[in-house]
Order: sequence, then structure tokens, then C-alpha cells
Amino acid sequence: MYSAPVLKKAIEVIKLIVKYNKPLGVTDIAKRLSISKSTTFGILKAFEQEGFIVKDKPTKKYTMGKELIELSKRCLRGGELISIVKPFIEKLVGLVDETVFFIVREDNIAKVLDVTEAKKPFKISSPIGTKLPITAAAPGKIFLSQMDNKDIKIFLKDVGLPKYTENSITDIEHFIREIERTRKMGYSLDFEEYLKGIRAIATLIYSNGFPVGAILIVGFTDSMNDEKLPEMIHHLKNTAELINNRLSYFHSKTKGA
Repeated sequence: MYSAPVLKKAIEVIKLIVKYNKPLGVTDIAKRLSISKSTTFGILKAFEQEGFIVKDKPTKKYTMGKELIELSKRCLRGGELISIVKPFIEKLVGLVDETVFFIVREDNIAKVLDVTEAKKPFKISSPIGTKLPITAAAPGKIFLSQMDNKDIKIFLKDVGLPKYTENSITDIEHFIREIERTRKMGYSLDFEEYLKGIRAIATLIYSNGFPVGAILIVGFTDSMNDEKLPEMIHHLKNTAELINNRLSYFHSKTKGA
């Protein structure tokens, strides 16, 4: 079968960006794939115009764009991603008695794809489709933890670290330390850093090793107190592992079909 050389190279480029899931420069991509810089730049430019990748202006590096993220979701048969995740989240809500959000990163925002509310009178809630800034405490820490520290610094110098509350981390070096802590723990924490009186914890979920979103537990400070947090974190990480296994199994079955 004839394979167009440029098409093959384009596929290699997009597979590399998906595999590493972090910003990559033209030179880095060209070296890794043994493709000329001019060819690599042309391929990247074409993907950028179609929204499959985005170029971060400060770093001049490329990462997955909205269209590629949406395509990965459609590969899970549209709403099937949510339908797979939902039962696990519902069980998690029963265990922690707090509202749980399923969120995804879209460029510089975190978007709520699904919400399962706690069954109690006073709880946190937010409509499906709500968009949060990528610097919003727990979501930001967990999504940005996939990037290198150097790229995070450049990125944050461009978008800034707003002061949402008196607890907000506005110093980049301090924020980097929080992200390093997040990587080590496998989850992120928010102690009233985005909304006053609100705490949150988040962790990533994966499909066959590829991060497809995050689950986020959100509650009032009184109900998510220091005594309850360790058990909530345990349930969060355990739920994420169960979801990862289920999504990877689904991916393997779909691939083999």
C-alpha cells in the first residue's frame, strides 16, 4: 500500500504530541522524529490552523488543542466517557458526602463535564459546562502538573496568578513547589485558594495511560476539615484507579473490535 511521506510524518508528529502530553518545541519534535525543522514547522502550522494543536506564545511550544481533545472524547463514543465515569463518581459521592465534578482541560480553562451532588441540604453545586480558569487552585495544580516546571513558569508569567482569595498563591515559585508536591502525592489540594470557605481535592484520570480529565471533590471548609481529608483523599485516589482500569479495559476492547 502506498503511504504518502508527508502524511506519515504528520501522523508521527501528532502521535508524539499525544504521547508526551506536554509542550514541545519545533526543534525537539524534529530531533525526536528525525524530520527536518522546515517540514516539522509546516506540519505543526497545518494542525494549528485546524485546532488540533495550540502554540503557547511565550514558550513557542506546541501542545494538544481543543479539536484533538474533542476527537479523543468522540473516540469513546461521544458521551460514553461520562457514562463510564459516572457510576464510580456516584459511589465516591456516597463515600465522602461531598459534591464531585468531572472536569477536563481545554486550552487555558478547566471545564465541568459532569456534576454529582452530595445528598445533603448544604452542598456545593455548579452547572455542567461551567468554565474555571486554569489557575483555579486544585484544577490548575493537577492539570499543570503534567507540564515541566520550566514551561509552567513561562506559562504563568504570561497568564499570571490572580489573587482570588487571601489564601491564593500568587508567587510563581511557591506555586511551582505546590505543583511538585502535587506530582509526588498524585493529587492536588485547595485550601480556600479559589473560593473563600471552600476546600477541594483533585486527581487525574487516564485512559490507556492518556490523561482524559480529572475528578474533583469540593465542599465547605467545615465539612472537609483536616480530620476528614485523609479518608477523602484515600477514596478519591482509589476511585481514580478504578476508573483508569475501566477506561483502559474499554479502550482495549474497542481497539480490538
